[in-house]
Amino acid sequence: MLYQDYLIGLLIILVVILSILLIRRIINEKRQMAAIKNMSISEFSEFLLSNSIAGVIGEVAHKVSELLKNSFGCEKVVFLRKRKDFLEMNYQHGMQDYNRNLFKFKTSVKLANTLGTDFVPRSVEVLDKILPGNFFTQLKKHNLDLFFPIFWRKNLYGVYFISSNIETDSPSFKLLVASLAQSLSAAYHVKWHESKSERLQKKLENANNKPLKSQVNSQSSMLKLILHRNPETIVPKLIDSISDDLGMKRVAFLYNKKNEDENVVSLIQSGNGKKIKLPNDNDLEYILEVLDDLGPQSVKNIKMNNSDIGSWMKNLNSNGFDYIMPFSPSSEYPGVLTWSYTAADDKPQKNIKTVLKHAVDLLDNARDFERVEELSYTDNLTGLANQRYFKRRLSEEIQRAERYKRKMALIIFDLDELKSINDNYGHLAGDRILKQMGSILRGTIRAIDIIARYGGDEFCIIMPEADELTCTKFMKRLKEEVAQSSFEIQGSENSVNCTISLGGAIFPDHSSSSNGLIHSADMALLQAKETGRNKFILYKSSIN
Repeated sequence: MLYQDYLIGLLIILVVILSILLIRRIINEKRQMAAIKNMSISEFSEFLLSNSIAGVIGEVAHKVSELLKNSFGCEKVVFLRKRKDFLEMNYQHGMQDYNRNLFKFKTSVKLANTLGTDFVPRSVEVLDKILPGNFFTQLKKHNLDLFFPIFWRKNLYGVYFISSNIETDSPSFKLLVASLAQSLSAAYHVKWHESKSERLQKKLENANNKPLKSQVNSQSSMLKLILHRNPETIVPKLIDSISDDLGMKRVAFLYNKKNEDENVVSLIQSGNGKKIKLPNDNDLEYILEVLDDLGPQSVKNIKMNNSDIGSWMKNLNSNGFDYIMPFSPSSEYPGVLTWSYTAADDKPQKNIKTVLKHAVDLLDNARDFERVEELSYTDNLTGLANQRYFKRRLSEEIQRAERYKRKMALIIFDLDELKSINDNYGHLAGDRILKQMGSILRGTIRAIDIIARYGGDEFCIIMPEADELTCTKFMKRLKEEVAQSSFEIQGSENSVNCTISLGGAIFPDHSSSSNGLIHSADMALLQAKETGRNKFILYKSSIN
């Protein structure tokens, strides 16, 4: 009997504990949903994106900290920023009775590799065997149980440690915190590139002010490419620069370029000499295997088991190329470099590995800028172009239309009832509708049209080669397409119907400037909203 009473009592205790845990989880989930509902994800992402790309670290970091405290229930926040080889406390919230000196330690390769894998918040237990013991003890003491890193590619900029009172295991929490981490990481990385560019620019200016020695010429010739941002067009310029820097009489870069589903051998050649006969892609791969990990080799001394490749090497030497070595400035350009020198001596050959390393760094730099620029021109909610890209393209299209005496149209429209959807279903539902609107637009426009999200629920369409009739027909078709579409509500089986109001303006009829055209289309949109909504209006001077 006593044993049964004991088991019943134990069962009651377990039920109470499970009930408490369940209630606590429900409370945390409600706090999380309330916090997320009060957020405008679109406004939040737009702010982070614009400031991240501008490299405004202070603004983004402040916004991240405020969101962690106010929207993600973080009672405690610690940010360690990387300075040289150390991580040290840069910001804290809610911490009491702590020793700042204990929140500083030297980083390790293992720690950097572990942190630089994902932006998603993870348990600090992952770092148990990697962090210094005394620091890990501090994390436990202050209940800092989650971390997320700030990094970009191989560059670690810092790490956040947090303690939150809302449900942290849900996908929405992880996704939103990861987006914070990615935005702040982008701001740090842009700033890092700007600083790097400034240092190299200063080095270039100093080099240009010195006597024209060969080494200085070599430095300044390649450093000038630091401002080149296109990975595709920088490669030929790099080959020319390598030729100039090392006093090469002739130089050629052969590489495998992926073209759809097959590799095609491509050639960039500089200097005097006949154009090189290209090997096929399999032969080039074989040459790369033979030369793997070797430095510069004399072309005439290389022995090839394959007779066809041996003949190709002889032909290469007879065309005046004396040396060859593997050179793959990136995974996209696996290839070989072959050359001959102008001077009789081979002293420049000692510097070739250093110069080639600089070439790889410059290509990486151009690729990074291309990725960041692509990010800077994309609205991360809808996948459309953003306002920054829209304004640049509008200016370009107006110049083109002016040059060729053509017309072009600008359409601005917004959703009529997005606010009521946000109020009834939450901002996540509104954001889902904006995302679906992006899909509708991509399927409606012409191939030459440019679509962008201007901000909030407002979209813009630039229509080159479009007059009043073309613009009016398109606005009518888009209005009907949207009205006939059903928009899904996230977390609900319901769907809603939406309508849009549109305003259009024509260059040069209504304005010959970017700002004037935007103003004209905006005025037409305003009249469409004021006279009933779910309609389109082409600008007329009487609207003003």
